[in-house]
Amino acid sequence: MPKEISETLICEKMLKEGLSEAFVSDFLQKVDLVRKGENGIVTWSEVGDLDPEIDEIDFLEIQKLYASDPNTLSKLVVIKLNGGLGTSMGLEKAKSLIPIKDGKSFLAVIASQVEYIRSLCNIEIPLLLMDSYNTQTDSQKELKQIGFKQSLTSSFLQHKVPRLITGDLVPVSLSHAVEEWCPPGHGDIYFTLVESGILDELLSKGYEIAFLSNGDNLGATVDPHIVSYLLQEGVDFAMEMTPKTLADKKGGAIYKKIVNGKFLKYELLETAQVPKENEHEFGGLGKFRTFSTNNLWINLRSLKKRFSEGNFSLSLIVNPKQVEGKDVIQLETAMGSAVGNFPKFKGIIIPRDRFAPVKKTEDYLVRRSDAYILNKDYSLTMAPLRKEKGLGEVLVSLDDAYYKKLGPFDSLFKIYPSMVFCEELTVKGEVEFDQFVEIIGKVKIENLSGKKQKLSSLNKSRLENETVVL
Repeated sequence: MPKEISETLICEKMLKEGLSEAFVSDFLQKVDLVRKGENGIVTWSEVGDLDPEIDEIDFLEIQKLYASDPNTLSKLVVIKLNGGLGTSMGLEKAKSLIPIKDGKSFLAVIASQVEYIRSLCNIEIPLLLMDSYNTQTDSQKELKQIGFKQSLTSSFLQHKVPRLITGDLVPVSLSHAVEEWCPPGHGDIYFTLVESGILDELLSKGYEIAFLSNGDNLGATVDPHIVSYLLQEGVDFAMEMTPKTLADKKGGAIYKKIVNGKFLKYELLETAQVPKENEHEFGGLGKFRTFSTNNLWINLRSLKKRFSEGNFSLSLIVNPKQVEGKDVIQLETAMGSAVGNFPKFKGIIIPRDRFAPVKKTEDYLVRRSDAYILNKDYSLTMAPLRKEKGLGEVLVSLDDAYYKKLGPFDSLFKIYPSMVFCEELTVKGEVEFDQFVEIIGKVKIENLSGKKQKLSSLNKSRLENETVVL
């Protein structure tokens, strides 16, 4: 398809939807990169290692050397990504609205986290949600229902972009018009903050540091020591990173881009950008000791300055999909890839407690169980009993045919098992957890009958390092 036709069709569709000319222009630049052969895949020889002594600082060191100062918190704003519908879990509403602990939804816990830190410092730290068109109304209703209040707006809308037909690079036409659009990835947050005027508003009110994190990571709470560190050391951009485990094969990682032996800039490497032949190395525990939690700290003045200079760039992710039998691509960016725009970067090596995401029903099971607790500051962290035993993340594998979607999952987990001492749990076949059971060590539950079986049929209240067949 000729470039002129492709661009005209894209422009018409996006402008008709009310998207700004500036945003359309930015999207067309990404399309042009794809037209010229950009596929988002990195050149592996340019992927250099970080230097722990220069590029990283330990969270515990920050807590020891930088005091918790309530005055610095008056310069902080908390931003949560809240645009996800949780479609991978079969949801049709904001994932942040499902219950996670003590009857509270993700969003209610986030609101409680912010209210808790406000009560400690007697400062109205603002909470902003980056919503999508699908999540804003319901999320604002939830905040109102639980009585969360603040003087600043609590929501701003991320953009949407058209899905493009692979090869032709023209907007796809589908029977369901809503499926013709997709989110542009959370990297859109920077463009949206600038274009909406929210960045200028925050700066005018004295806010200097933004803490950004995923709405499904309830371990990501405000740490005053980090705020003090960033302001005292003049850090532009910091990313919280945590040591990799076998459960973290797909997490993004920061690397140094090295060309002809010279360091160019820091970059974020996502799974979709890794060459096929190097996936084993990316997923292993050797080259990349840590991975990105997507907990980011950004100096808002630095962001404003960098944007005004122009050429603010994010690594492009070309995500192939099939919708209604048509091959399409989605052009996305990750907010962590903004690291390449800032010279003063630090990786903060954090304990696992600050990373407790829910991407799949397996994660949901672990967080809902007693393996995780809600602390007095409303952070969701691994249970102390589990830590005392030196246990790491629970490795869970549930049969996709029965547990992948939250509806069927809820119907099968009538009663959550105790997993505080569980190392691995594998469930094959359709098993209804209809009674309380302790799962200890490595346990496999198999139902090969082809029919739903109840866990109570085992007549056991404790499963320990064993395989049971129903």
